[in-house]
Amino acid sequence: MKKSNIFISCIFTFLCTMINANNTNVTEPVFEITASYVKLINSIKKDNTIDKVLNLYSDQYSGNTTYVRLSGGIVKKNYKKENIKNQLNDILTDENYNLKIKINRILYSNQKEKAGTISALLDFESIIDGKLAEKGTILMNIVIIAQKEEWKIIQNNMVRVSEVKDIGDCVCHIFEKGDTQFVTELHYPAGIEYTHKLESFRITSNEKNRIIKSNSKTVVWENKTNQLIWNQNKLGIAKKPKQAIELLIQKMNVETCSTVIFR
Repeated sequence: MKKSNIFISCIFTFLCTMINANNTNVTEPVFEITASYVKLINSIKKDNTIDKVLNLYSDQYSGNTTYVRLSGGIVKKNYKKENIKNQLNDILTDENYNLKIKINRILYSNQKEKAGTISALLDFESIIDGKLAEKGTILMNIVIIAQKEEWKIIQNNMVRVSEVKDIGDCVCHIFEKGDTQFVTELHYPAGIEYTHKLESFRITSNEKNRIIKSNSKTVVWENKTNQLIWNQNKLGIAKKPKQAIELLIQKMNVETCSTVIFR
């Protein structure tokens, strides 16, 4: 038996143990869908199970995920069924990325005739280029309903907490308009997916120094020394505007990027 099959088998053994310990019927739809979700996500690379995963969701599905990053920062995202499809396609097509999830424990469940709910705590690991990129826990609260004699996920509210995260390589595209306006697009590893962010920079000057502004950030670029100073910290020396922007991208993303490749 291959390691992946052993891994999935262990998930179901653990799930059944938890359910039986609570005197709960393992055949209840809410448990079957949860177990199917875990199995299909773990086999998505091997068996291309995107359609099977999507079949678990109602067309009226809506959900949200709150990401609690290692630094304590919070990101909230809302999802429809189409968003789930896009996310799964990203996982499948990224040859360097793998995701593993397993059920830690079932916190609560309730199965009724036409609806069911379950709260499960999952452990996850994100692997990029064969190395651990992130691991943590996911609190998943699922609501299922009966539709045309099938059970479908109608809602899933998740909280994903990052507990360990290794930084990785980032790629940054710089778009410039003269020497005073720049827009950057940074692609960076964010646990279960690679994501990107856009940021605009504008260079102005006063009587003493040049000033670089971006969103809520204000960086002083000294005329005499060419030193960049942010929050009273010296970031380094840049002689040209584009060099200054590159230096800012590197210094402001050290928590996420081990290296930044500029294109």
